Amino acid sequence: MKKLATLLLTLMPLSAVAQDIAATLPIPSGKKGILSVAADGAKGKPTLLQPIFFLKTLIDSSAVATIDRNWIEQPKKACAIELRNEFSECTLKMTTDYPMKNGATASMDVKTSNGFNASTGLWLGYRGYGLGLSKSLTGEGSTFSFGAMGGSFGLNLRINTYRSDSPEARISYKGASQSYDEAAKQELDDPISVRSFFLDTYYMFNGKHFSYSAAYDQAMIQRRSAGSLMAGAMYYHSRVSFDDPSNWMMMAFMRGVGKIKFSQACVGLGYAYNWVPARGWLISAQAMPMLQFYNRMKTYPYDIQYYSKVLDEKYDLVDLIENNMEELLTYEAEADIDDDYNYEEDQIIIHEKDAQVTNNRIGFNFDARLSVVYNWENFYLRVYGHYNRFRYSNDVGNGRMAEWRVYASLGFRFW
Repeated sequence: MKKLATLLLTLMPLSAVAQDIAATLPIPSGKKGILSVAADGAKGKPTLLQPIFFLKTLIDSSAVATIDRNWIEQPKKACAIELRNEFSECTLKMTTDYPMKNGATASMDVKTSNGFNASTGLWLGYRGYGLGLSKSLTGEGSTFSFGAMGGSFGLNLRINTYRSDSPEARISYKGASQSYDEAAKQELDDPISVRSFFLDTYYMFNGKHFSYSAAYDQAMIQRRSAGSLMAGAMYYHSRVSFDDPSNWMMMAFMRGVGKIKFSQACVGLGYAYNWVPARGWLISAQAMPMLQFYNRMKTYPYDIQYYSKVLDEKYDLVDLIENNMEELLTYEAEADIDDDYNYEEDQIIIHEKDAQVTNNRIGFNFDARLSVVYNWENFYLRVYGHYNRFRYSNDVGNGRMAEWRVYASLGFRFW
C-alpha cells in the first residue's frame, strides 16, 4: 500500500491542486511529485525565505494530493483563528494497600480533581497545522496544544497543568471484629501538582473520501458522508507531586510516597465516520480500542520521621502506620496523634529515598471522540469532546487518571 500511495503521489496531475492554493504555484507536469512542486514553489524567493515557501507549498499540495473533490472540499482561505472555550475535568485516584494480619484488608484512597474547569484561549493555524493556548477561568491551570492534520493523518499534542489543594481522602478497613470506611476533604498548605503530556496520532485508510481534518480543525470540509478504518498510537506521561514537607501526614499514609511519574504508550485500530446531514453540517464520531504495550511507573518514596525534642527520640511514621493500622483507624487513636504532636517543640524530618521503577505491565485502553461542526463561507462553529483513561499499578498500590474535555470553538478563515 505504501508503494502504491507513493506511485500515485508521483504520477498524479497536480493542476487541480494549484487551483485551491492561495499562493501562486508553478504549474507542475504530470511526472512531478509533491517534493518537486514544493521545491518549485521556493524558487526565485529570497534565500532566507526559501525554506518557509518550500514548507508552505508542501503543506498546500500534500493536503489535497489524494482527496476526491466530490467528497472533500478545501477552503480557499488557508489561515484560521479560533476563539476556543474549553470545559474539562481531570480526576486522579491513588490507592495504597496495606498488608494486614488475620485476613483483614486496609487501604487509603486519595482522589484529586481540578473540578469542573472552564478555560478560554486562542488557536491559530494554517492548513491544519496550528498552536493553541488556554487559561483556566475557574482555578489554577493552563493548556498548551499543537495540531497537525493532513490528508490521511492527524496528530495532536497537549500539555495540561493544574493544582489541587483539597483532595478527598478515604481510609477503609475490613477486619473480623470491626470495619472502618470514612472519607473527608483534606486542606493542603501546598497543593498537589499534576502535569500531563498527551500525544496521539492517527492514520486514515480512506483518506480519499474521509477527512479527519474536516471534523477537528476545519482545514477541509466534508461534502458527503464517509467513514474510514483508522490506525492510531498514543503516548501519555504524567507527573503527580505532593512531596512538600507540609504534606507529611498524607505522604505517611501513602506509605512514604510523595511523587509519582508514569508513562504509557498504546496502539490501536478503530473506525471513524463523518456524517453530513445537510449542507454545511458535519457530525463525526470515532472509537478505537487500544493495546497498552508500554507502561512505566516511577515512585519516589521518602523517609518520614517524627522527632520529639522532649523525649529526644525519632519515630518512623511510615512504619508506625503500617504496623498499627488497626489501632490508628479509631477516633481515639486519631485524637491521640493530634494531641501528641507539638508543632513548636517537635519536628517532622523528611528525606528522599531511591526511586522505584515498575516496567511494562500490559493492559488495554480506548480512545473516543465526538464532533459537531457547522461551516459558513469564512466562519465555522465546532463543538467536540473526547475521553481518555489511564491506569497504573505497582506493589504498593494503583491509580487511575481520567479526563473528559469539551471544546466549543468559533473560527474565522482569512488570507
